[in-house]
Amino acid sequence: MRAWVVRGDGEPRDVFRMEDVAEPSADLLAEAKMDLAGWVVDPTVLGVDDPDERALFERRRAAIAARPFYEDWVMLRVGVAALGLPDVTMARGTYPVRVARPYISGQEAVGEVIDAPPERRHLVGRRVVAVTMQPWGGLAPVSVGIGPVFEVPDGMSDADAAGFVIPAHTGYHVAIRRGKVRAGETVVVLGAAGGLGSAMVQLAAAHGAEVIAVVGHEAKRAHATSLGAHHVAVHDGGDVADAVRSVIGSAPVHVVLDPVQGSMGPQSRRLLEPDGRWVLCGHAGGLAPIDPSFYMSNHTLVGATLGGYSRDVMRAMDAETQAAVMALWHAGKFRPVTTEQIDFAEVPDALTAMGERRTLGRVVVRIDDQSSGTANPSGMLCT
Repeated sequence: MRAWVVRGDGEPRDVFRMEDVAEPSADLLAEAKMDLAGWVVDPTVLGVDDPDERALFERRRAAIAARPFYEDWVMLRVGVAALGLPDVTMARGTYPVRVARPYISGQEAVGEVIDAPPERRHLVGRRVVAVTMQPWGGLAPVSVGIGPVFEVPDGMSDADAAGFVIPAHTGYHVAIRRGKVRAGETVVVLGAAGGLGSAMVQLAAAHGAEVIAVVGHEAKRAHATSLGAHHVAVHDGGDVADAVRSVIGSAPVHVVLDPVQGSMGPQSRRLLEPDGRWVLCGHAGGLAPIDPSFYMSNHTLVGATLGGYSRDVMRAMDAETQAAVMALWHAGKFRPVTTEQIDFAEVPDALTAMGERRTLGRVVVRIDDQSSGTANPSGMLCT
C-alpha cells in the first residue's frame, strides 16, 4: 500500500515521503505493547538496522516490561484521516516524546473494521472512528485503530467523524475533567481556532462558562465566534494578556486552557485570579521551563493529556466522555470542527500550512485506494 512515511527529522515538506509499505498484521499486534509514543516495535521488524533506533526501542521496552499486551485495537480500511499538530511536531522531532523512525503519520481516522482481537470482533464490518498511533498511523489505506474506538453515528459524515474523537475527547478531558470548568466561570482558550481549541471553546460554553477565544489573526475571528465564544481576542503576535484585556477589561479570569505554551502561556497566566487554574494541554508554541515563582500568586498548574492511565481507567474515561460529547452533539451544543478536505497527495502542503498556523479547525484527508501490490504478511514497514 502507499502511505505517508517519516524516516528523519525536519519540516513535513522535507521529510514526508509517499512510499510503498506493507500493511500491519494481526499476528504482529497480538504480541505488541504501547506507550505514549505509540506501539513499541522491534526496529528490525520495520526493516531498520540503526543503533539509535535499537537503543530507543530497548529503553521503551524496559519501561513497559510489566504491562500486558495491548488488545484494544481494530484493523481499519481507512476512508478519511485527520491531520493534527502532532503530525508536524513528530516530524520535526519536537513532540514531547520521541517517536521511533520510520513511522506512518496520522493520529485519527474513520473507516471499516476489517480485523480485530476477540473482544472487538463484533466491530468487524462496521464504520468506526478511532485514534491511530505510530508506526501505523492513519495516513494509509490500512491502519490500526486503538481505544477509543466508536461507531460513527447516523447523521455524521466521514469527514466530520475523522476529526471528531481527538478534539472532543481531549477537549473534554482538559476543560471538564481536569480543568473543572463550571457554569459562571470566565475561561480563556488559547489557540482557539485550532482543532483542540475549537473543541474546548464549545465545551466550555456548553457548560455555562463565559468564553474568551484567543486567535492569532483577524481572519480567524468569525470561526471562533461561530463556535460560541462570547469574546474573541486577536493577538497578532503581540502580548496575549494585553489582547484579552483590550476585550474584557481588567477583571481576572478563572481558567486558562492552554494548548500552546511557548511565550503565550506565561503571558496568559497574568490574567488569572488567585486560585485560578492554568491548564497545560499542548505544545503548539513549543515547550519551555515553568517559572517556579508561580506559587506566589496562588495559581494552580494542571497538566492534561489523554495518556498515562491504566487500561481500565482509560476505558471508563472513554465511555464517559463519548456519552457526554454525543449528548451535546445531539443537543446541537457541540459539533465536529472539520473545515477542509484535501486529497492524499496534498498532505505535506497542508501540514506546512498547519505548522505556520494558517489552518482552522480540523483538516481531513481523503484516503483513496493508494495500495500498490500485495501486503507483506509479516507486517513490515519497509520499502
